[in-house]
Amino acid sequence: MSTQEKTPSVNEKRKHPRIETENEVDYILLDTNRERVGYGKARALNLSQSGVLLETETPLEGSFVILMTLDLDGNQVQVKGRIANTRESDKPGCYLTGIRFTGSKKEHKNAIIAFVKKYTHRKHSGRNSQSQGPEAES
Repeated sequence: MSTQEKTPSVNEKRKHPRIETENEVDYILLDTNRERVGYGKARALNLSQSGVLLETETPLEGSFVILMTLDLDGNQVQVKGRIANTRESDKPGCYLTGIRFTGSKKEHKNAIIAFVKKYTHRKHSGRNSQSQGPEAES
Protein backbone atom coordinates (compact mmCIF):
# COMPACT_ATOMS: atom_id res chain seq x y z
CA MET A 1 0.00 0.00 0.00
CA SER A 2 1.51 3.35 -1.01
CA THR A 3 1.83 6.34 1.30
CA GLN A 4 -0.85 8.19 -0.65
CA GLU A 5 -3.31 5.32 -0.20
CA LYS A 6 -2.68 5.15 3.55
CA THR A 7 -3.31 8.83 4.25
CA PRO A 8 -5.96 10.24 1.91
CA SER A 9 -7.36 12.59 4.56
CA VAL A 10 -3.90 14.12 5.11
CA ASN A 11 -3.50 14.75 1.38
CA GLU A 12 -6.76 16.73 1.32
CA LYS A 13 -5.45 19.14 4.00
CA ARG A 14 -2.12 19.87 2.29
CA LYS A 15 -1.39 23.31 0.91
CA HIS A 16 1.11 22.01 -1.66
CA PRO A 17 1.05 18.91 -3.86
CA ARG A 18 3.47 16.09 -3.01
CA ILE A 19 5.98 14.59 -5.43
CA GLU A 20 6.76 10.90 -4.96
CA THR A 21 10.47 10.27 -4.59
CA GLU A 22 12.84 7.75 -3.13
CA ASN A 23 16.08 9.49 -2.19
CA GLU A 24 18.53 8.65 0.55
CA VAL A 25 19.35 11.59 2.80
CA ASP A 26 21.53 12.13 5.82
CA TYR A 27 20.02 13.91 8.79
CA ILE A 28 21.13 15.59 12.00
CA LEU A 29 18.58 15.80 14.82
CA LEU A 30 18.53 18.85 17.07
CA ASP A 31 16.69 19.49 20.35
CA THR A 32 14.76 22.67 21.21
CA ASN A 33 18.07 24.38 22.09
CA ARG A 34 19.42 23.43 18.64
CA GLU A 35 21.91 21.02 20.24
CA ARG A 36 22.73 17.88 18.27
CA VAL A 37 20.94 14.82 19.71
CA GLY A 38 21.30 12.30 16.88
CA TYR A 39 22.06 11.62 13.25
CA GLY A 40 21.54 8.94 10.63
CA LYS A 41 20.23 8.08 7.19
CA ALA A 42 16.66 8.19 5.94
CA ARG A 43 14.74 7.69 2.75
CA ALA A 44 12.68 10.61 1.47
CA LEU A 45 9.40 9.14 0.23
CA ASN A 46 7.77 12.33 -0.99
CA LEU A 47 8.23 16.07 -0.82
CA SER A 48 6.52 19.36 -1.48
CA GLN A 49 7.61 22.96 -1.36
CA SER A 50 6.84 22.99 2.36
CA GLY A 51 8.14 19.64 3.60
CA VAL A 52 9.19 16.04 3.18
CA LEU A 53 8.14 12.61 4.44
CA LEU A 54 11.04 10.48 5.70
CA GLU A 55 11.24 6.75 6.33
CA THR A 56 13.70 5.63 9.02
CA GLU A 57 14.52 2.50 10.99
CA THR A 58 14.13 4.33 14.31
CA PRO A 59 11.68 7.06 15.34
CA LEU A 60 13.13 10.55 14.97
CA GLU A 61 13.21 12.19 18.36
CA GLY A 62 14.04 15.84 18.58
CA SER A 63 12.48 19.10 17.52
CA PHE A 64 14.52 20.16 14.53
CA VAL A 65 16.38 18.42 11.74
CA ILE A 66 18.95 19.31 9.12
CA LEU A 67 18.64 17.23 5.96
CA MET A 68 21.60 16.79 3.65
CA THR A 69 21.89 15.23 0.21
CA LEU A 70 24.22 15.50 -2.75
CA ASP A 71 23.03 16.95 -6.03
CA LEU A 72 23.95 15.42 -9.38
CA ASP A 73 27.17 17.47 -9.45
CA GLY A 74 28.26 16.15 -6.05
CA ASN A 75 27.53 19.41 -4.19
CA GLN A 76 26.03 19.10 -0.72
CA VAL A 77 22.52 20.54 -0.40
CA GLN A 78 21.06 21.25 3.05
CA VAL A 79 17.63 22.21 4.25
CA LYS A 80 16.41 22.83 7.80
CA GLY A 81 13.13 21.54 9.12
CA ARG A 82 10.96 20.98 12.15
CA ILE A 83 9.62 17.53 13.01
CA ALA A 84 5.85 17.71 12.53
CA ASN A 85 4.96 14.09 13.36
CA THR A 86 6.40 10.59 13.66
CA ARG A 87 4.47 7.37 13.40
CA GLU A 88 5.07 3.69 12.89
CA SER A 89 4.96 2.59 9.26
CA ASP A 90 3.00 -0.34 7.89
CA LYS A 91 6.42 -1.68 6.91
CA PRO A 92 7.81 -3.64 9.90
CA GLY A 93 10.70 -1.90 11.67
CA CYS A 94 10.18 1.43 9.91
CA TYR A 95 8.90 4.84 10.98
CA LEU A 96 7.49 7.73 8.99
CA THR A 97 8.30 11.30 9.97
CA GLY A 98 6.81 14.43 8.47
CA ILE A 99 9.26 17.34 8.30
CA ARG A 100 8.12 20.93 7.72
CA PHE A 101 10.86 23.02 6.09
CA THR A 102 11.93 26.02 8.18
CA GLY A 103 14.95 27.28 6.28
CA SER A 104 14.93 30.02 3.69
CA LYS A 105 12.83 29.74 0.52
CA LYS A 106 16.10 29.44 -1.40
CA GLU A 107 17.10 26.41 0.74
CA HIS A 108 13.68 24.83 0.09
CA LYS A 109 13.97 25.39 -3.64
CA ASN A 110 17.57 24.10 -3.84
CA ALA A 111 16.70 20.97 -1.84
CA ILE A 112 13.59 20.21 -3.88
CA ILE A 113 15.45 20.65 -7.16
CA ALA A 114 18.28 18.38 -5.93
CA PHE A 115 15.83 15.69 -4.72
CA VAL A 116 13.79 15.71 -7.93
CA LYS A 117 16.76 15.76 -10.30
CA LYS A 118 18.54 12.97 -8.44
CA TYR A 119 15.42 10.82 -8.22
CA THR A 120 14.60 11.36 -11.91
CA HIS A 121 18.18 10.60 -12.92
CA ARG A 122 18.21 7.36 -10.86
CA LYS A 123 14.77 6.36 -12.08
CA HIS A 124 15.71 6.71 -15.75
CA SER A 125 19.26 5.38 -15.51
CA GLY A 126 18.65 2.90 -12.66
CA ARG A 127 17.40 0.15 -14.93
CA ASN A 128 20.77 0.09 -16.66
CA SER A 129 22.80 0.30 -13.45
CA GLN A 130 20.90 -2.16 -11.25
CA SER A 131 23.34 -4.95 -11.99
CA GLN A 132 26.21 -2.74 -10.80
CA GLY A 133 24.97 -2.70 -7.20
CA PRO A 134 24.15 0.12 -4.80
CA GLU A 135 27.27 2.14 -5.72
CA ALA A 136 25.62 2.93 -9.06
CA GLU A 137 22.96 4.98 -7.25
CA SER A 138 25.42 7.28 -5.52
